[in-house]
Amino acid sequence: MAKKKTFDKRFTTVVVVLFLGFAFIAGKLVLIQVIQAAHYKKLASEQRDKTIKVIPPRGVIMDRDGEVLAISEECSTVYATPYLVKDKKCVSRKIARVLGEDQGDIARKLGANSGFVYLERKLDNAIADRLKKMNLPGIGFINESKRYYPLGSLASQTLGLVDVDNKGQAGLELYYEDLLGGKPGEVLLERDAVGNPIPGTEKKRRAEVDGVDIQLTLDKDIQSCVEEALASAIKKYGARAATSVVMDCNTGDILAMATAPTFDANKREKIDPQAMRNRAITDAYEPGSALKIVTASAALQEGVVDPETVIQVQSQLKVADEVFKDAEPEPTRHLNFTQIISQSSNVGTIQVAQSLGAKRLYEYLDRFGLGHKTGVDFPGEATGVLNPLASWSGTSLPTIAIGQGISVTPLQLACVAGSIANGGRKICPHFMNSQVVARGAVDMGLGGLGEEVLNKDTSRKMTGILEQVLLPNSTGKKAAVNYYRVAGKTGTAAKANSRGPGYFGRYMATFVGFAPAERPRVVCLVVLDEPTPIWGGETAAPLFSEIMGFSMQHLKIPPDPWLR
Repeated sequence: MAKKKTFDKRFTTVVVVLFLGFAFIAGKLVLIQVIQAAHYKKLASEQRDKTIKVIPPRGVIMDRDGEVLAISEECSTVYATPYLVKDKKCVSRKIARVLGEDQGDIARKLGANSGFVYLERKLDNAIADRLKKMNLPGIGFINESKRYYPLGSLASQTLGLVDVDNKGQAGLELYYEDLLGGKPGEVLLERDAVGNPIPGTEKKRRAEVDGVDIQLTLDKDIQSCVEEALASAIKKYGARAATSVVMDCNTGDILAMATAPTFDANKREKIDPQAMRNRAITDAYEPGSALKIVTASAALQEGVVDPETVIQVQSQLKVADEVFKDAEPEPTRHLNFTQIISQSSNVGTIQVAQSLGAKRLYEYLDRFGLGHKTGVDFPGEATGVLNPLASWSGTSLPTIAIGQGISVTPLQLACVAGSIANGGRKICPHFMNSQVVARGAVDMGLGGLGEEVLNKDTSRKMTGILEQVLLPNSTGKKAAVNYYRVAGKTGTAAKANSRGPGYFGRYMATFVGFAPAERPRVVCLVVLDEPTPIWGGETAAPLFSEIMGFSMQHLKIPPDPWLR
């Protein structure tokens, strides 16, 4: 009896233990398969799947007439699963022969301790097809796209470029990345037990969304003219660089913008980083006499002078501890205000600026937007330098009045001239014209004219003065354009010493102007870095004439009937 009770007790204990064990196992299964199912499913998926990002085709960039400036082309990326490549020497030799690369480099990639390795990104489909036909074990392909610039170096500093993943790196490609780039997709590759991708298991997890096409304000023909003219001018005048802006003064449309030397984004291995700078926007310089148009406009608007006001211009003028002279020695003489500007008299301009006063001069510099970004749709815009009025020294007024001691970007100076041309309204420069979608072009609403800087009467008077700059006895005579009335201003300025205060005997030459003077449509600026000769009227002015002359004819702007 006692033995039976002992057996029953043991049996009950075993049953309870087994029950508890089964209950624990069942609970664990419920925990793993039900409660934490999503978690373990994710872990399994992460172990089994490898995700590869698929970059979508970027949006097309076009000029104002629909000419393609940048486009995405289909291509193939070649990859390898090294452990599946048994005869690495043979395979590397075949691949190297097709790709035109070193066999040793390919062999090292095939010998990598990895389940996935890129062999070549963005390969032309024709070349990729040759590899596909070889049916090499362990070699796979992914469809991608790459950026192509069909017009080569045209507008390269403005367009910018993209990286190997088609992401904007510079220029408008960078600024409009969110539009052009679209949204990337994903492709899954399954992996085997040791974590290596299994070829042929690719499946699309998320479809990519193509980038949006955009249409710019650029005119490829004017752009081409500008670039050819700049390249020729560098050779002719021995300049380090040359920059030009061509813009519609009534809308802010940038028709052309270029800097020479330039580059071809299709040939990345040959790009000089310095050539990538869009100097018209990112670089500031002291403009010299070209900035006298601000001093003159302020003096006219404030009633300090009118075009015929006669002033006794001294042969030299001492202000604080500096003595100011004209570019060429002149005796004391009487000039009217129009002559002071058309003959670019430093002393006469300073005398007028003294009557205007530092406070009012500063207000007009600020009103014209100097020391501020123009707001152009481009990355890395410089503000230039306009020191606060409180920090001006005794020589600030005379130096700034004649365009020294202040720095501006070429685009800022073009906008100043454009404001005079359009009747006194501030310009909002821009590159974007519209987005091109399925239902047609959608205007982005950029550009146009801003607040009033000058009244129309002052603008009219300034236009008349600036027309005199192109007379045969004036500084800008070489900027004249056959059959058109042109208004503009020359500028020659010593370059500031980048290593400290003062200047170091090298010069920037500028001409900025607009046409037709009676009904202004186009403003153009040209600046040459260290040309020979140094004078804006000798180097920048004829370059301006060439660019403006082409622009007038290309845009079919009627010539002045009195000049035919």
